[in-house]
Amino acid sequence: MVKITIDYNKCEGVECGECADACPMEVLILNGDKIAIQNKEECSLCEVCIDVCPNEAVEIEE
Repeated sequence: MVKITIDYNKCEGVECGECADACPMEVLILNGDKIAIQNKEECSLCEVCIDVCPNEAVEIEE
């Protein structure tokens, strides 16, 4: 099972939400002003969310 972690201490500012916009599987979504994880079993491990996060707040482990 994939483990997705978001460090909410790093996830703040104007850029917040880029990972949700970039996620092709819609595992990360913007819920109000906070990133939420849904259906993590759908994660394809593409790591696009990690690449686009300007604050390095997203971590994925297999």
